[in-house]
Amino acid sequence: MPELHVGRVLLVEQPNGRDMLKWALEESGFEVDLANDGESALSMAAARSPAVVVADIILPGMDGWELAQRLRRIYGAAMRLVALTTLGDPEDRAHSVTAGFNVHLVKPVRPGKVHDTILNLLAA
Repeated sequence: MPELHVGRVLLVEQPNGRDMLKWALEESGFEVDLANDGESALSMAAARSPAVVVADIILPGMDGWELAQRLRRIYGAAMRLVALTTLGDPEDRAHSVTAGFNVHLVKPVRPGKVHDTILNLLAA
């Protein structure tokens, strides 16, 4: 398993919803890489070894749940996974846990909440 970079976050989100969050995380000192879909997220994770992946569930092609499962198989528990989605039903939250996400956040979410969640996961 590759060594993960603690200060690096991979944000897997469609372009229309990610710019503010990317900016806020960078202002907080994180290096943020972007991916638009699950396949490119897997490639980016392999190339950049982020400690945290923040991913939407609704993605083109592979959904966020499958992405989480695949990342867990590759990186194990060392990689922290945050679901950031509009899906907030109890079944959706349960599916996120089963898929391997550490945290399930429902949009809209303040960038500060995402930042705090990442810090808490890295400290655990």
